[in-house]
Amino acid sequence: MKFNIIPGTLEARIYTIFTIMVFAAIFIMQMVFFRFTMDTVRSSTLENNHTLLRQLVVQIDFYISSVERISRTISGDLDIQNFLENEGDADPGEFREIRKSLNNYIKAREDISDILIVYHDGTVISGDLEARVNPWVSVLDMDWYRGALERGGQTFVSSSHVQNIIAGRYTWVVSLSREIISGLTGDSLGVLLVDLKFNRIEELCRSLVVGAKGYDFIIDREGNYVFHPTQQLVYSNLRSEPVPEILSLLKSREGNTYREEDRYFMVETSGLTDWHIVGVSHDSDMITDWKYVQIIYGFIGLILFLVVGLATNRISSGITKPMRHLQDIMKTVESGEFHLVGEIKATEEIRELARDYDIMVGRIRELVAANTREQELKRKSDLKALQAQINPHFLYNTLDSIIWMGEMGQNREVVKMTSALSKLFRISISKGQEIIPIRDEIAHVQSYLTIQGMRYQDKFSYLIDIDPDLHEYPILKITLQPLVENAIYHGIKESEGRGFIHISGQAGDDDIMIKVKDNGKGMTAEELEELVSGIETAPENRPKLSRQGMGLRNVHQRIRLYFGTGYGLSCESSLSSGTVITVRLPLKEWER
Repeated sequence: MKFNIIPGTLEARIYTIFTIMVFAAIFIMQMVFFRFTMDTVRSSTLENNHTLLRQLVVQIDFYISSVERISRTISGDLDIQNFLENEGDADPGEFREIRKSLNNYIKAREDISDILIVYHDGTVISGDLEARVNPWVSVLDMDWYRGALERGGQTFVSSSHVQNIIAGRYTWVVSLSREIISGLTGDSLGVLLVDLKFNRIEELCRSLVVGAKGYDFIIDREGNYVFHPTQQLVYSNLRSEPVPEILSLLKSREGNTYREEDRYFMVETSGLTDWHIVGVSHDSDMITDWKYVQIIYGFIGLILFLVVGLATNRISSGITKPMRHLQDIMKTVESGEFHLVGEIKATEEIRELARDYDIMVGRIRELVAANTREQELKRKSDLKALQAQINPHFLYNTLDSIIWMGEMGQNREVVKMTSALSKLFRISISKGQEIIPIRDEIAHVQSYLTIQGMRYQDKFSYLIDIDPDLHEYPILKITLQPLVENAIYHGIKESEGRGFIHISGQAGDDDIMIKVKDNGKGMTAEELEELVSGIETAPENRPKLSRQGMGLRNVHQRIRLYFGTGYGLSCESSLSSGTVITVRLPLKEWER
């Protein structure tokens, strides 16, 4: 609190003594209690974090044990052992059944990347029915293979590495391998490999973290990283952890906590995998509640200030307090907030100033609201105009196809394409409604695919597999057609062979996820990044995009405009592997 005090007066001397007393009291209190409180809070927080870290070790061991049970089940399967023992005499049908059996295990677990059986001559059987083995890979020289042989039938758990056995697939995995030993003869039949993705390990590590800056990572006995939340940064040396110091700490047995500047590293070792799970905590996360202690100190100082300065404050507070209140509210305008002063206890001049300020703020609110509505209407108009620009091109091409089929005497095809075109535009109009049930959107995209299928003949096939329980939920009209158009023109059309488009839809806890997947040419990482950046860019800053990007951005911006920023499109693609575009919608009932 500030006061207009003339230097040299008695009032100035009183306030000088008051200030010294208050700050001396606060300083003494902070010096006495600060370190004690901070040390107590830090010790308690570290102990709590350590408990969570031990829980994480238990959960990781339980998770690895569940995968290990799967590997034991597979390696002990009599059909698989008989097949491996009679490999030279096995028929192709039996070989396919073995691969299907392995594939069923992969499909049953989202966290399993691949399951392989390796003969001692290097021959590989993959559970992925479409996988091809890289011919230049020497499987017998890999650490997980040698480790499995050294364990003699026990599970060997590797560090994280890029698995490159399968052609075209380079995935970060943790490998569990074990030697397959015949239950009849006791001979070694080969090695079973189960590659795990990081999604479950990452989920476990992120679920038991305290504080905004805290995180967990995992290293093996040699200090190699098994998991790190910023794996790529660590392996590219853009980020580092004090791994040598952590290993030295474990060897010295002087404790299991290491401090580096404002970070604390706590270590627990898994008895199952010999992994060292490291929990990292930051000082700033441990003493977040210290601000409340400071507030209490400040409050006590304020009480002293009021007691000592009550006599002189009675004269000045009638003016300075309401002026300070009015000044604080006026400052909110700088941050874009427009708070009203309302009733204020002050002199008539200050109350008049507050009333004039409230009138001004009210007028500003009205202008901002009107401008917001105007911008919203403009965005809707822009999106509808863009949609109207896209539709005529398709209409021209379809009419050309109808004319051509008519000249060729293909009357049945003319009727079929004309009927599909009529249904397509009837649903597009939808009596002026922008929100329609999903079943109508399915009918719309089905009509579009019928037309395109007749135009391109046997260039592609499609499958629409959307859960019937979702057919009555709302969706923006013309959401799926631009995505299918993108799949045809920029994916399948530019690739060799027959294309396939799969439209699937499932409901989550709060969302509807509809995926449009094609097996077209796909995109490079740079092209995908450019596309994603383009569709996420605000309309006023939109870059120049291809027709493909314009259509996707149109759909993305329309969904966000009607349903909120938590919904829209997401894209996944890789070169020669096709593209998957996911539509995220709210799971809410259709309002007629």
